[in-house]
Amino acid sequence: MHSTLSERLDALAKNQGKELALIEPERSVTFGELSDQIHRLAGYLANRGVRAGDRVALWLPNNIEWVTSFVALSHLGAIALLVNTRFRSRELQDLIERGQATHLIYWPGFKGIAFDEILDDISPTVRQQLNTTITFAELRAAIDKDWPVIAAHGDHGTLTFTTSGTTSLPKFVLHTESVILRHADAIAKAFAYDSETCVLASAPFCGAFGFATLIGGLFTGHRVACEPVSTAESLLNLVRQQQVTHTYANNALILQMLKASNDPGDFTSCKLFGFASFAPAQDELFELAKRNHLPLTGLYGSSELIALTAAQPTDPSQGDTSVRYEPGGRLVHENARVRARDPETGHLLANGESGEIEILSPSHMAGYLDQSEATRKAFTDDGYFKTGDLGWCVSDRQFVFQARMGDSLRLGGFLVNPAEIETVVESLPGVAAAQVVAADLGAKSVAVAFVLLKDTTESTPDAWQAECKRQLAGFKVPVHFEVLESFPTVESANSVKIQKHKLREMAQQLLDKQHA
Repeated sequence: MHSTLSERLDALAKNQGKELALIEPERSVTFGELSDQIHRLAGYLANRGVRAGDRVALWLPNNIEWVTSFVALSHLGAIALLVNTRFRSRELQDLIERGQATHLIYWPGFKGIAFDEILDDISPTVRQQLNTTITFAELRAAIDKDWPVIAAHGDHGTLTFTTSGTTSLPKFVLHTESVILRHADAIAKAFAYDSETCVLASAPFCGAFGFATLIGGLFTGHRVACEPVSTAESLLNLVRQQQVTHTYANNALILQMLKASNDPGDFTSCKLFGFASFAPAQDELFELAKRNHLPLTGLYGSSELIALTAAQPTDPSQGDTSVRYEPGGRLVHENARVRARDPETGHLLANGESGEIEILSPSHMAGYLDQSEATRKAFTDDGYFKTGDLGWCVSDRQFVFQARMGDSLRLGGFLVNPAEIETVVESLPGVAAAQVVAADLGAKSVAVAFVLLKDTTESTPDAWQAECKRQLAGFKVPVHFEVLESFPTVESANSVKIQKHKLREMAQQLLDKQHA
C-alpha cells in the first residue's frame, strides 16, 4: 500500500494515465496529466519557499487547482490549512494566526469576491506571518513550466479541517496521508465502486464531507466531477453529462436537484446518493427519490473521523435497513466499531439505548493541531473517539445519529459553535451581551441573535447585520436580531445557566410569525 498521496497518484498515472481523473464543466484532466501537474507544482512551491513542516493556508474552491495544490503541498511535507471560500476577515485571521500559517494560496477574483480586501482587513501583525502569497493565476502559469524534481517527503500530518467544539475557538483537526488513503480505500469498497463509477463532488473540498467524497473517488482511480460554483441545476447537468453513479450531499441539495429535473431518466445512471441531514428533515425528498428511482441512504461523518465514516445499509444482509433514511449508518471500515455511553453515569449502553456515540475507526485524526491535551481528552483509554453526538446502536457496526449533545449549530452544512458568532455580535456598537441559536427558516437552519443593549443605546439591526457580513461567512450571519431585557436563566447548584432551549423556542416563534 502506498503511504503518500503523490505515490498513489503516480501509480494510477502509470496504470491508467489516459483515463479521466477530474472533470469540470469546461475542462478535465487525466490521471497522467494530474500526476505531472502535481510534480511541476511541487517544484514551483519549493522554489517559492515552501518547505517540509510549513503550514500553508489553502483558500480555493472545488477545482483542479485545489487538488494539485493540496497534493503538491503534501508531497513537500507541508501541512495544508484548509480555508472555506466563504470565510471572511475574522475567520481568515484566526486560521492564519492560530494555525501559524506562513504561506497562502488563493484566488483573488473568484466569484467577484474582494479576497484581497478581506486579506487587507486582517491585523497587520498577523498578515506579516505570511512569507508568501500565491495566486490562482500563478498556479496556472507554473504548471506549464519545468521545475526541479522534488522527492516525496513521506507520510506525515498533511491537512487540517477547522471545526467547532465546546470552546469558543475552532480546533484544527490534523490527518495523515496514510489515514487518508486507508479511508479512501474503505469508502470505495463500502460503496462498491467499479469501472463505471463517476463520483459527483458538490460539497466544498475544504470540509470533511466534500474531502471524503473527493478522496474516495480520485485516490481509488475513479472519475470525480466537480465545479467551483454550483447550483442544483448545474449539478444535475453534470449528473446527465458524466453519467454520475454516486454522490454525497446534504438533503436539501438533493431535494433541489430532484425538483430541477423534468426528465425521469436524469438519474438512471445513479447507483447511490448518500445524504446528510444538514437541513431540517424533508419527507418530500424521499417521495421524489422513489418517484425518480433514485437510491438514497443516510450518512455520518465528522472532521475527526473524516466524513463518510458510516452509511446506512441498503442490503438487509449488511444491517438493519429499516433505518435507511436516518443519519448514522454502518461503519465503512470492516474493523471499526461503535458503542453508546450514558453521559451521566459513564456506563456503556445496550443496543437501542440513547447515549453519547463513541467510535473506534482507522480513519481517526492524528490529533488537534498544537493541542495535545484536547487530543487526549477526545479519546477513551481504549482508543474510541468521543463524538459528542447523541445516538443509539443497532449493532457494534451500525448506529443511528439523533442530535448534537451540545449547543453547536448546523448552518450552511457546517457545524458552527455559537460562541464564534456571539463574539462578533458582542463587539457591535451598543451590544452588551449576545446569545445565538439556530431556527428553521424553510428548508434551512439559520442563526438568530438575542442581544442585551448597553444603557441608553438604540438597536440598529441593519448596521449590525452589515458588520457581521463583513466579518463572517454568510451562513453564520444572524437573519434576525432580537433585543431582550434579560436572557432566560435557571439556577443550578454551581451556577446560573442561560436556557438555550427557551431561546431556540423564541427564535422559531419569531421566524414563524415573520414568514407566516
